[in-house]
Amino acid sequence: DSQVATAKRYPRSIRQFKAKLLELATLDSETAESMFYRLKRSGKLIEGPSARFAEVALQAWTNTRSQARVISVGDRFLTAQGTAYDLESNTAVQIEVQRRITERDGRRYNDDMMVVTSNAAVSIALRNATFKMIPKAYWKPVLEETKLATVGKAMTMEQRRESIFKWFAEQGRKQNDVLAYLGR
Repeated sequence: DSQVATAKRYPRSIRQFKAKLLELATLDSETAESMFYRLKRSGKLIEGPSARFAEVALQAWTNTRSQARVISVGDRFLTAQGTAYDLESNTAVQIEVQRRITERDGRRYNDDMMVVTSNAAVSIALRNATFKMIPKAYWKPVLEETKLATVGKAMTMEQRRESIFKWFAEQGRKQNDVLAYLGR
């Protein structure tokens, strides 16, 4: 109750969400590259937002709680569950994901592969819950911007910062003065 009340007292701003998400997701080229995945499956290219993008989206969305865990391990599959709570709207999304835990020949994975597969399933479940909770219309444009940043068609946050300081220098302003003015 107190978390919901606090969230209602300090509501999120969609404009601030988009700005914060863009800042976090395009911090630098390496970060931007980690915001989406591309896989070939059955001759088709599948792409979408990564677990890393879900992490920064949750942070930027604010007024949320999330968790993920393995809920069962069977003979051939394990099941992970991801939950995302939006405290401001008092809604929750819970998603379950199954991952195979056997080799192609039917042998069960060794302990190390079980850990790797469990971690992957938990990440995927949390990612899926996050993007069921946060409306796609809010995060999709930022995801597209990260793709552009990785191929040099959009600036990373680092490049934007450098460009701004260069402009201020051309106007006769020192970087330290600009930072002091901004309280940084």
